[in-house]
Amino acid sequence: MTRETRATRFVPERRRALRALVAAVLLPAAPAIGQPAALAPTPSQPEGPFYPKTVPADHDSDLTQIAGRAAQASGTPLYFAGRVLGRDARALVNARVELWQCDVHGRYHYVGDDAGPRDDNFQGYGVATTDRDGRFAFKTIRPVPYSGRTPHLHVRVRPPSGQPLTTQIYIAGDSADGDFVLAGTRAEVWERLTMVLTPAAGREPGALAGSFDFVIR
Repeated sequence: MTRETRATRFVPERRRALRALVAAVLLPAAPAIGQPAALAPTPSQPEGPFYPKTVPADHDSDLTQIAGRAAQASGTPLYFAGRVLGRDARALVNARVELWQCDVHGRYHYVGDDAGPRDDNFQGYGVATTDRDGRFAFKTIRPVPYSGRTPHLHVRVRPPSGQPLTTQIYIAGDSADGDFVLAGTRAEVWERLTMVLTPAAGREPGALAGSFDFVIR
């Protein structure tokens, strides 16, 4: 075989190798086999006008019992728990989770809401911190509806670093008809912000339990 013949023979192979190298550089790398896809971040929702203007002295994770008071809040007890995760499914430790909601009469506390009756035994606002597994837990009451709103919980999650997430959590099975916040929200977003309530095993009679995992960008 002549030198010219050998050169002619290897030109196509060199071109194929060059094209493969260019493709490897330009195309995005495929996920490694067995590597999970990134989790979708939890949708945000408006904070609303009812975030406390002053934080109560007692703002622990039990909203049904105020320090120094013997009576507990009215309403159906709700054990609300879950995790705070990054998009890589990694647990976020020491994330601050804030929860606020109206009382059984539809009144928010610490915002100057003085119209109508109020449950003075309801804390209205609480804070929990995630553990090493990213878990948090609250005791509160099942949210109730009020004019223009379906039952919901307000939540703000502050990770150790990065931007906080403010959103609202809804109850599966409750109607969104007439809710002015959800009126402009896509159905799939609302569904992603709902949690299922079940009887709270081993708790007081009638208590409910719900779980929700927050995914931070």
